[in-house]
Amino acid sequence: MQTRTIQVIDARDALRAVTPAAEALRAGRLVAFPTETVYGIGAIATQAEAFESLKELKQRPTAPFSLHLGEPAEVDRYLREIPPAARRLMAKAWPGPVTILLPTGGSLADPTLGAVVHDRLAPQGVIGLRCPDHPVCHALLTQVGEPVVASSANLAGRRPPLDAGSVLSQLQDRIDVLVDGGPTRFSEASTIVSFDEAGELKILRPGVYDERMIRRMLARIVLFVCSGNTCRSPMAAALATKLLADKFHCRERDLSKHGMEIISAGTMGLEGMVATPEAVVAAAELGAEVGEHRSRKLTSELIQQADVVFCMSRSHLSDVTRMLPSASSKTHLLDESGDISDPIGAGSEVYAKVAGRMEECLRKRMKENLL
Repeated sequence: MQTRTIQVIDARDALRAVTPAAEALRAGRLVAFPTETVYGIGAIATQAEAFESLKELKQRPTAPFSLHLGEPAEVDRYLREIPPAARRLMAKAWPGPVTILLPTGGSLADPTLGAVVHDRLAPQGVIGLRCPDHPVCHALLTQVGEPVVASSANLAGRRPPLDAGSVLSQLQDRIDVLVDGGPTRFSEASTIVSFDEAGELKILRPGVYDERMIRRMLARIVLFVCSGNTCRSPMAAALATKLLADKFHCRERDLSKHGMEIISAGTMGLEGMVATPEAVVAAAELGAEVGEHRSRKLTSELIQQADVVFCMSRSHLSDVTRMLPSASSKTHLLDESGDISDPIGAGSEVYAKVAGRMEECLRKRMKENLL
């Protein structure tokens, strides 16, 4: 066969451009495509002949292929039960360069896929899941709408390709279609992790993310947001840190060992500003430490990483959800009864009242298991 190459010049046109590749996959053909890590080669798992062709090309008679998802939410089509830690990692790492291995419990969540497809996806009862962060790959997988399994687009023993030319140098005339989306972004393989039935994590292969980064993603991150990140949100973060350290009977610096990370940011703040002197004193009177704080500006990345976001006012809540609409369900006012006004310039007594109000709200949020 002669390999057809489809070049996608503009990512905004990806959905139209990849239509022939999606049709080829649905017709049982082998298709190579870009991801953010390396180029992959895929087939539809429900197509027996295509699946066997992929196994033969990759010389993998028994080793499973990872299932590639167009959207993170598609995972629920395949798994009935997902450990909370794995869910947390998916929320923070997907789309992105992380492959997650999980036990299936012997069958797939979607009964229409059947036992045969289960055994192709998870021959040892463990399924590998990947949700790439690449517009061309996303467009292709979304358009296909069927379970696409894939591996790196190289021959056994050769280096995974980082561009379309490298794919052709190895697989010319051995695959049906190649989607050329340009050089890959990371030029490194995905990180592979596994979770057992108890939810315990193992790093099987370091990749774009190392173990430290993966474990940080697994932490429950609480983000406090105000305007300048020099008084209200730093005080709230410091008070929350103290309360949680008391709860876990640990030092504040050891909270990470209990899977917690407390951060703060400002919607209008500058980077690297110290907390106001009044904020330092008000927090200290309640046993919290703010003196080492340095301000940071709120970003969509910070919001994405957070498991819960507490805002000081309705305007901050609007800013957060405008920056990342999908964060609306995890974003709350710290005091659900109303805004916590900015004390800057109002004097020490006002700061003390604000800090005391925050502490009361934080204790309530802890009882609600939001903190």
